[in-house]
Amino acid sequence: MMKFQVHSPGKVILHGEHAVIYQKPALAAVVGLGTTLQFRSVAESQMAIFQLKSLNSTLEIKLSNFNAFLDSFRFKYPGDKLESTAKLLEEVRAELAKEMERNMGTQKAQNQRAFVSIFYLLAGAVLTSPIEPNLKLSQGFQVQVDSELNVGAGLGSSASYGSALAAAFLILAGHFDEKTYLQEENLALISHWAYESERVNHGTPSGVDNTVCTYGGILRFVKGQGFQPLRVQKPLNILLVDSRVGRSTADIVAKVRHLSEEFPLLIDAIWEACEQLVNSAVPLYESFGNGQDDSEKFEKLERLFQINNDLLKAIGVTHPKLEQIFTIAFKRGFFSKMTGAGAGGYAIVLLPEKYECNEVYWKLKAELEVAGFGVHVTTAGGDGLRVSSLDD
Repeated sequence: MMKFQVHSPGKVILHGEHAVIYQKPALAAVVGLGTTLQFRSVAESQMAIFQLKSLNSTLEIKLSNFNAFLDSFRFKYPGDKLESTAKLLEEVRAELAKEMERNMGTQKAQNQRAFVSIFYLLAGAVLTSPIEPNLKLSQGFQVQVDSELNVGAGLGSSASYGSALAAAFLILAGHFDEKTYLQEENLALISHWAYESERVNHGTPSGVDNTVCTYGGILRFVKGQGFQPLRVQKPLNILLVDSRVGRSTADIVAKVRHLSEEFPLLIDAIWEACEQLVNSAVPLYESFGNGQDDSEKFEKLERLFQINNDLLKAIGVTHPKLEQIFTIAFKRGFFSKMTGAGAGGYAIVLLPEKYECNEVYWKLKAELEVAGFGVHVTTAGGDGLRVSSLDD
């Protein structure tokens, strides 16, 4: 009986929000919060059952229907390996549209995308299986997916979800197992299919979220120029604070673009400052934790957080609720910044070593909670995707 658990982290942007759209570098880091997937094969079953707890939804796929879909796809597009994921995604969308119309009626768009990702990634993993070119699924299984990440809050929830699914289905289809998934070529395969899942959700994703969720740590990236992992020695302690304010990233990006067109020299100077800030932050993140002058490095990181936040305020992407978070943190002696698009979403509060022993920290946490904010103590820059044994 095959059973295992996958944990895929979410992510935050530490520095370079908005500037990254204008070809400036940004830093993304995994957070300790993420998606947990539990996989169990079910003897004598001919069903694949997916329970998505965060969406309060269940999807059931008959293996006979799924295998028939695979046969049809192989007949239309013969060949040992999958050459066009675009063709597969098109076929999956058409198949699921018919299936949902027959069995599930109208589903929320969010649920539809989740189901398309599941069917698409499962089909892709089986069609490219190294075991045999015409592999079919013969035993049913159950997958439970739960997430600590709020959807649409800039924490990489969809990439975390896609990475967990990709890892599980690639194991199921025999690409690798629970002991070899950390080999470079296997992590690259997980990240590739997680990116394909991101295409379902975002159309033309940057590739940042799936990469950092799979590999972990902190990545420096420039749009169109790839990614560079930082040599992080230990993760940072952070407080993720949910403003509970929803927003449209596309609307905020458009607003900033209008500002940059209205005051090009001024806004370009802000992007230049953002680039210098990232360049200053990289050596601090890479050397933090080596035991030498960590307190001095931490103070420099605090200042960079404050400068970064002020630069984001200058382009008009703050919000009264975010300002309330910043004020509460600063009053207690902590430094914070918005993350992602801003105008709502999350703020990050930087926490020192041994923060649990600091009475002021507990007062900060309590005050934020009393004010109605969601508070999550976690880390930034830790491990990426992990697979472990599952004990019932």
